[in-house]
Amino acid sequence: MKKRYIFFKGLIYTLDLYTDEFVKLFAEQGAECLVVNAAQIEDEMIRLKAFLINEVTAVISFNNIGLHLEFEDGHNIWDQFVIPFFNIMMDHPFHYKTALDHAPEQMVLLCMDRNHVDYVKRFFPMVKQAEFFPHAGIEVLRGDAGRQMVPIAERKIDVLYAGGLSRYAAEGLIPDLGRIREFDAFAFVKHALETLIENPQNTTEDVIEAGLKELDLRFHDEKLGEIIAELRFLDSLAVSFYREQMIRTLTEAGITVTVFGVGWDRCEWENQHLIYGGIAQPMQILELMNESKVVLNTMTWFKRGAHDRIFNGMLAGAVVVSDSSEYIDEQFKDGEQLKLFSLQDRKGLTETVKTLLSNTESAQKTADCGYLCAKEHHRWINRFRDIALC
Repeated sequence: MKKRYIFFKGLIYTLDLYTDEFVKLFAEQGAECLVVNAAQIEDEMIRLKAFLINEVTAVISFNNIGLHLEFEDGHNIWDQFVIPFFNIMMDHPFHYKTALDHAPEQMVLLCMDRNHVDYVKRFFPMVKQAEFFPHAGIEVLRGDAGRQMVPIAERKIDVLYAGGLSRYAAEGLIPDLGRIREFDAFAFVKHALETLIENPQNTTEDVIEAGLKELDLRFHDEKLGEIIAELRFLDSLAVSFYREQMIRTLTEAGITVTVFGVGWDRCEWENQHLIYGGIAQPMQILELMNESKVVLNTMTWFKRGAHDRIFNGMLAGAVVVSDSSEYIDEQFKDGEQLKLFSLQDRKGLTETVKTLLSNTESAQKTADCGYLCAKEHHRWINRFRDIALC
């Protein structure tokens, strides 16, 4: 029987890029795909109803988009039609407490970090199935016979970093700390952020829980989950701190870094070696990676997962330079498929990047090994095969 899938797009450009890639992959496997425009969901309900007349294999979506859809009778569509809803969680689950607290039974939560799976099982016990589903990459040149990979030595961009400074977005997540009565939230937040920065191997939720225990405060998981969700902005602040420090360190060492994303134009510092390209569309970023010698990555505080910058950079034929994680250590060997650095070793990062830029022959070998590894093991088709959807 022909497999039939439902996808959602139309709200977030990055997620739309993934969705387009998924639809292409599943169509190549002979599946029938319905793509629902989530930005015009009321107008799309007629098409959705028509597609549901025949059996649907699964829904594949991101960050709860389409998860809570109902028809006029008020019943969740996916529970009503018994359709598995594969909800790919691109961010930490603590960002989506309300949505996950009321998730339909048919939801299968796919998390980008093993710690996120553990978090869901502890703080969202009503979620019946949560699985580790690591990031993967997209190869722009796939299927384009008219284009060839540009050698490292001939690439125009020395170092590319695609990612904004999340501290500005985090400002909008900060709650009214004064209404937290159980402890001095202002002092607690200051101490917790300092702890995260001094110990970047720790997760935000672990630091928050440990900090509460230091105050001799112990909460049941439901209340603790609420506190962690309220203080989740700490995660973004820690990510942003190291992201900015890494870029600043490189530029102060005379290395030209091209950055894209929100916030870089608001930095309190300037450097002639920092090139701000503005906000680019996701496909443009992939194209730019194909013109870059080094693609720099810093994790979004994923300690047992990965970020797609790693795999996209490899599939673009660039040398990926990244901090590590449990998953990255399992999949790659430092110096073979990529170069790894410690967030607390800025000098080491600088030396690594300078060596790559000055020795393009060695850099090319690393880039080639990374490309072959990512092409064989870290494309989205690999991920869906792992969960038997392709």
